[in-house]
Amino acid sequence: MKSKKYLIIIIFLSLALIASLFLVVRTTTIFNRAATTNTSFIILENSYLFASPLQAKADGQEQIRLTVFLLDGRGLGVPNQTVSLNLPSSITITRQQNISDESGKTTFDIVSSIPQTISVTATTNQLQLPQKVKVIFYNN
Repeated sequence: MKSKKYLIIIIFLSLALIASLFLVVRTTTIFNRAATTNTSFIILENSYLFASPLQAKADGQEQIRLTVFLLDGRGLGVPNQTVSLNLPSSITITRQQNISDESGKTTFDIVSSIPQTISVTATTNQLQLPQKVKVIFYNN
């Protein structure tokens, strides 16, 4: 009697394992991985903007990198979205990747020849991220 119970448990566990493996294989075969594309909407409150470093010399050469991550409601990156920065005309963007990659990331390198403190904001789809970053360009 005990051997029948063990046999039923083993059969049940084996079927559960096979079903789990089937679902994993099916998901990775169809999508190449569990979640490759994200067509969700951008949630501005989940997205963020940051700068590194926060200060640089105002020599027209020393750069500050601004990075924007566009995220959906689950915290996943939203790809293929155009981001623009709200900057004064005295700031020069030396390099930019303004279309978000698969992780939702865009990057901008900025320089200034004029000492100044600016508050940077980012915009996508005519919507402004609520976060602002203050960066400083200072005299040599």
